[in-house]
Amino acid sequence: MNPGEKEEYHRSRRYFVGIPRGPRTSQTRSFVWLSITIFTISFFLIVAIRPTLVTIAKLNREIKDKTEANQLLQKKISTLITAQEVYAKNSDNLALLDEAFPEKSEFPRLAYFFEQVATASGVTLKSLSFERIGGATAKEQSTSASSGQPLNFSIAASGDYLNLKGLLKELESSRRILKITSSSFNRVKKGEEFELQLFISGQASFGKKS
Repeated sequence: MNPGEKEEYHRSRRYFVGIPRGPRTSQTRSFVWLSITIFTISFFLIVAIRPTLVTIAKLNREIKDKTEANQLLQKKISTLITAQEVYAKNSDNLALLDEAFPEKSEFPRLAYFFEQVATASGVTLKSLSFERIGGATAKEQSTSASSGQPLNFSIAASGDYLNLKGLLKELESSRRILKITSSSFNRVKKGEEFELQLFISGQASFGKKS
């Protein structure tokens, strides 16, 4: 290197050496530490807050479920209260329900009912029979009827046409629940005269005992 070039090198080096580098290095270092600090704080915040958020979500779901269950329970309570009010209002009519749909067969009571209807209709009850269910005895038949199976009956009555028709109408519309399966009118010779008879077959149902 000749003396002129050497002098020029020293002159240029003075400018490069005079450039301030310290501040740029300090700012970069501060930015890096700030980024690391923010990342670290964010990481620990997420780790610390996430279980809390999960717990809050779980509690909100439990509160919602319990609220729905409470509403359902209140609805059931309201239904029970309404049912009790209806029962209290109609408790006096339970005897009528037992009369319409008794739990026991009680053959004498049912036979007495048919006799009353015949007398009220002005006809003569010629015969009244109850059919055994499955060939059972009278005692077994009573038990079978009490278990909810219907009891078959047959009635033969005599009288004039209007009264016999009235008897059939009374049985069909009676408070006691009866199912009339067949009915027919027939003229039966009685001595020198003919007698009009009505034959009725049906079923009487009974409540099933718990």
